[in-house]
Amino acid sequence: MVKYASFLGCQIPMRIPSIEIASRKVFEKIGLEAVDLLGYSCCPEPVISRLLDKTAWLAVSARNLALAEELGLDLMTLCNGCYETLVETNEVLKQEPEELHKINEILKPYGKEYAGKVKVKHAVEVLYEEIGVDKIKQHVVNPQRIRVALHYGCHMYREPEGGDINRKPNMMKELTRVTGVEIVDYGIERLCCGYPSMQADEEFSLKQRLLLKLKRIKEAGADAVVLSCPACTIQFEIGQIMLKQYGVQYRIPCINLMELMAISFGVPSKDLHLEFHKSPVLQLAQKMEAT
Repeated sequence: MVKYASFLGCQIPMRIPSIEIASRKVFEKIGLEAVDLLGYSCCPEPVISRLLDKTAWLAVSARNLALAEELGLDLMTLCNGCYETLVETNEVLKQEPEELHKINEILKPYGKEYAGKVKVKHAVEVLYEEIGVDKIKQHVVNPQRIRVALHYGCHMYREPEGGDINRKPNMMKELTRVTGVEIVDYGIERLCCGYPSMQADEEFSLKQRLLLKLKRIKEAGADAVVLSCPACTIQFEIGQIMLKQYGVQYRIPCINLMELMAISFGVPSKDLHLEFHKSPVLQLAQKMEAT
């Protein structure tokens, strides 16, 4: 059995718990043991926190890595932002001994030390590389017949050792296709959803980022958008509500890859608690179950 320490981050358990529920059901069915990382903290957030205090950013992240190291397991995350922080911290600490020593001195009073033995992977990588598309396909009992657009999220393009930045997005695309959906292209998949810029300029974030994507997705005839990042999901869902103040109205369901996979595996939508979504995901799931 494939076994990883599971890093849920903040947004999933606190704001979109249906993603956690769906992922646990998917992992159980495919034989992936996701061990809860007890005592973890915020990753921390990969954009603003690093700009404010790089040392604090590294120290908090290194503590999370140390928790996985204590379990003797590599770390898997469902969140793109957590992936960015944890994988980049891991790189810095493995490549810069002086930085590692400084961070461990900070962690010492808290009884933690990181030796740099952990690998960090996104759940998309684990599913694709260690479970495999063929095995996952065996569990699809309710193939979906809807048209979906994909939003990969900026951090999904992060390649810690260089190489093809489309590697993980291509994995996500194949995993999505396994559920039976038709994937529609809309041309600006790589454009940021606007979540980071929301902290500085709400109107720019909504009108020059999110709205551009929503228009293209709607024009492409997608029934829903599939995402892997909880922060992007929040931007897409809350952003559609906020756009009403600018005279724009969209009601595009924003479903996480894990939720889509769980439904295709035959998990009843009522068991996923999709009502936590701010877009009509629950209605979409009920429609998918009825077909």
